Amino acid sequence: MVMATMMVACPMQAQEDSGIGEAVSKVWNNTKKKVRNSTRRVKENFNINDAAADLREIEGHKYMQLYRQDLYKGAEATDFKEQCMMEFQRKYPEVEVMSCVIPQADWENSTIRSATGKVKKYAKIMYCYILAKDGSDGFINARFSFRQLKKVGGKWKNDASNWPNWERTDVMTPDVYKQLKNE
Repeated sequence: MVMATMMVACPMQAQEDSGIGEAVSKVWNNTKKKVRNSTRRVKENFNINDAAADLREIEGHKYMQLYRQDLYKGAEATDFKEQCMMEFQRKYPEVEVMSCVIPQADWENSTIRSATGKVKKYAKIMYCYILAKDGSDGFINARFSFRQLKKVGGKWKNDASNWPNWERTDVMTPDVYKQLKNE
């Protein structure tokens, strides 16, 4: 009798475990998405990076500006754009890339301070934007960044976690694209 009860209970327990696993996975994925979105909103609200200041609100949503002019003439410009294009085309192989530009003339510099206010490091960042057409359905605008760090008295080193870092992707309807294009 005990054996029969255990045989009936085991499959039921296995079904409950897989249901619990799916539920936990769903909650975890939703939580990660909410944290990412919250972090992005906090950065936008506090203008933590200058790129956030370039957002335009259309129909209640914030979109990145469309950059058309390629301003950076540094030796590594071509390499930066190629790296971004490889990442972008890996994720979106079927879209038509309209432009890939670095809309800043030089690196953006900043100082990283300790909690006590002492200068700890220096940082510089370069942004690259890719604009693509997704058939007749819409457009994709993606922002990548390259970041270098330098300890006081040291040499500039590429920040491996930001080389390139895919920071943001905006998917736009044709109407939103037209509004951004005309600004």
